[in-house]
Amino acid sequence: MGRRWRLTAMALTVAVSASGCAAVVLGTASPAVGSSPTTSNRYGFEMSETDRYLADSADFVRSLDPCGFLVEADLAALGTVVQLRPDGYLSSCSASLTTPKSSATDSVTIDLNTHRPPSEDPDAGQTTIGGVEAYLDDSKQGACGISFALREKFDGATTATMDGFLAASGRSYASIEVSRRVGDACAAARSIAETALGLLDDPPLRADSKYNIALASKDLCAVLEHLPATWTVDRWRPGSDPYRCHFMASSSTFEDNLAMLHIELGYVDSDARSAGRVPVRQGGYTVETRGSDSTCFADIVLGNPVLGLPDKDDIAARYARTVPTLSVLTDDCDSAVVLAVSAADLLTG
Repeated sequence: MGRRWRLTAMALTVAVSASGCAAVVLGTASPAVGSSPTTSNRYGFEMSETDRYLADSADFVRSLDPCGFLVEADLAALGTVVQLRPDGYLSSCSASLTTPKSSATDSVTIDLNTHRPPSEDPDAGQTTIGGVEAYLDDSKQGACGISFALREKFDGATTATMDGFLAASGRSYASIEVSRRVGDACAAARSIAETALGLLDDPPLRADSKYNIALASKDLCAVLEHLPATWTVDRWRPGSDPYRCHFMASSSTFEDNLAMLHIELGYVDSDARSAGRVPVRQGGYTVETRGSDSTCFADIVLGNPVLGLPDKDDIAARYARTVPTLSVLTDDCDSAVVLAVSAADLLTG
């Protein structure tokens, strides 16, 4: 996260089974009183038209396969693809390429979960690609980035913040980054962006991807309907990241009547996992915790590792293994572990 949060102490209502494992006593979280005029219901909340549009945007992004936007013809024009895989985040995919003109490896990355560059950003110049408004950043030598909207703009949805987290406009932007040691990176980025824009009418879907990432289409905010019955969700809105859920909850069991839970479904390179993790066995899962005095992450590996270039049996493909992981952030490890187990059950059930 960009900034570290000081989270207040929190206790979860638990029941202890004969085996000694703790389980959350689940119920329907109550939304706070005083919400604005609404049009629909989700997560136990009455939602405004703006919130519904934001939630629909998140659903749309989760349905897309990032690697499907990097097509073979565009990549072959740049070099020989030695690796193609989801790259650290569920919303992104990266290709590594070699060329006879350079001993270095070039790269192409697409991310379907970015934001429109701020108007004051001097490095993002407005341009047009295939008749569509886009933004180009060529401020880095040998690299070029292009961003564009994935959905039509909704006038009722505006950029705002909730406790420091950016709430997206709901337009949902994608970005393409090309890095080349030899050749025009911006020409390559424009070509790939034009192809990607042309695919939006009938986009590549996660359900059809050759990369086994079934959990990526799951809505993490569904956990809001399965919180302990004593909790009240005071503040929630669709956030900027389709693969996270942020909300503020209160209960008489909270020391200061306030807590923030941060739930994220992401990818962690198996070789880069921190050595400072403490494994705990609970609810049929191995939960790894990592934290400090005021915060704690609880991580659970969900599903099998995803292999890069699954149709090719070469060294680059065999070693490009990423692991689907659920991560929950609360103020203490006991709470994080219990909530992580509950969220894992929802995602895999």
